Amino acid sequence: MLVVITNIPTPYRTAFFNAVAEESSRRAIGFKVLYCAKTEPGRHWPYEPEKMLHAHEILRGFHPSLTGIHAHLNPGVLAEIHRFKPDTLLVAGSWNTPTMLLAGLNVLSLPCRRIFWSEGHADAALHQAGPIAWLRRRVYRRYDGFAVPNARSGEWALAQAGEPKPIIHLPNAINVAPFIRPSAEAKAAARQRFGLPLTGRVLVQVSALTARKGVLPLARAFLALPPEVRSGATLLCVGDGDQRPELAVAAAASGGSIRVLGQLAPDEVREALWAADAFILNTLQDPNPLAPIEAAAAGLPIVLSRKAGNVTELVERPGTGFILDDPADPAEALRKVLTVPAEQLVEMGRRAAELARTQFAAPAIARSLLRQLYP
Repeated sequence: MLVVITNIPTPYRTAFFNAVAEESSRRAIGFKVLYCAKTEPGRHWPYEPEKMLHAHEILRGFHPSLTGIHAHLNPGVLAEIHRFKPDTLLVAGSWNTPTMLLAGLNVLSLPCRRIFWSEGHADAALHQAGPIAWLRRRVYRRYDGFAVPNARSGEWALAQAGEPKPIIHLPNAINVAPFIRPSAEAKAAARQRFGLPLTGRVLVQVSALTARKGVLPLARAFLALPPEVRSGATLLCVGDGDQRPELAVAAAASGGSIRVLGQLAPDEVREALWAADAFILNTLQDPNPLAPIEAAAAGLPIVLSRKAGNVTELVERPGTGFILDDPADPAEALRKVLTVPAEQLVEMGRRAAELARTQFAAPAIARSLLRQLYP
């Protein structure tokens, strides 16, 4: 039996776990997900159990928040693990979350494989040295293997473990179908929906509006482009965060070329993607961002920061867009995406959509996961 422990239900994880449940049923493998809580502060997804077609439980527990960090302590997690007696325990979430520490450190000598689902990589680690880094290495060494979304995360996990251990390839999975632009007319309709010009290139960044996501350097670089490069172009910013007021000031001075749409519902996010000609993420630190995968499913070329953990798999190797080398100065990547011929953008978008369909669709990744765990 496979048991997963993770923090909260999210739409993308629900789609993936539903697919795992279907595939595990077909292969007569037990499957259960234990969630630490229904939601967390700042997470905008409702708890919708009717859409969760996989066996799951919400564990009782305590959920303290301190300086923006949200922890989970579910003392009953070990009893639940013993009740289900899994042969494989997949622990997802921050390595230092109390519940994940309880489950992963095997304090009761649970007789099963313990695999840590780790999205971290070297550029995303907040503590490269010192006591926290030392503790992190000690925790990683207690696991029997790691499930990782990309090569950089695999290298990081093995470096923390200090020895070779099994690596399970487990990219972020999405339900691809809802993101596919339903028709050529949908682009114009989406632009009308958001009050955008029907002509001219539209770039969209979907992210938290925070320093970590590089939204202000992106806006400033966009406004500083030569007029002949930026002519007719629009930059959409979808999301919310502490830099939204400052970004709104830049947007107000932009003559309408920067639009801050704020936090949108999932169906509205899809419409924002359909309105765009390309997706951009100017992140300074991101283990494995999901938004560019969703944009790829929408058929958009991807402009992705080299600081994103999945940049090689998502952009560089398949040729689906442009790599943004320096988030502090994204001007060159902006210039490329705004001046490349339209037919080249279309071809990049076609490759991105194919990549999403074949490499990031929930059913395909569910089958791959179970093949790796139960060959």
